[in-house]
Amino acid sequence: MEFPKIKKSEYAVLMADSNTGVVLDIYFDIYYKSSNQIVYKVFSSLEEVKEFIKETLKQRENIEFMVYDNNENIVEVQEQN
Repeated sequence: MEFPKIKKSEYAVLMADSNTGVVLDIYFDIYYKSSNQIVYKVFSSLEEVKEFIKETLKQRENIEFMVYDNNENIVEVQEQN
């Protein structure tokens, strides 16, 4: 699971099942280490990230989001309330 190369103004989102902590790919399937699945979804702004999280939580339950900046620092963690 390699962190994507993103620009300074971009953000990468990693998703996990909030009940188990299992990492999910961008299609909400369980990530398997030996696969070529994509696990980071890249956005050009925090506003886009927040909109994606909001819309996803309307449709899906038990998803946790970890938002990273271009230096791989976590800037936000969002769970469904």
